[in-house]
Amino acid sequence: MTLSYNVILQAIPKAKGFVKEDLLFQTVTFIADTKQSKGLFIPFYEENSGDLSIAIANGAIGAIWEEGVDLPSYTPNHFPIFYTKDLKEGILKMIEIYEKQLQTQESTTKFIFLKENSLHSMMESYDIPVIREHVLKTSTQMKGGN
Repeated sequence: MTLSYNVILQAIPKAKGFVKEDLLFQTVTFIADTKQSKGLFIPFYEENSGDLSIAIANGAIGAIWEEGVDLPSYTPNHFPIFYTKDLKEGILKMIEIYEKQLQTQESTTKFIFLKENSLHSMMESYDIPVIREHVLKTSTQMKGGN
């Protein structure tokens, strides 16, 4: 199953831009400068995720955005933006809904994220439980937790 606009909308109901419930996202990434065929860009690492314009140039066709953070003025009016009060919570809810629907499907969306370490190297993962754990751990570290 490929991640659809409708699945994201179930998790994050506040959206603007092009509305097409059967729009499919083949890639989800937290990194703007990653090739992302029909991608959903999520600036989870804030400034370390990169600019939305770079994500669009690399194939992003939508984004999840934190409410209260200004959207760049160059963002196309038709570009789907899903607004959430908390990126971590929005991502986790999206993954939860997506996982439930995955149980009966064969084709899946590729999730790509940056795992920061002392060398700042990139790691790709297609394992949703690994992504969930990474999001939980990273958001705690970003907010000064353990």
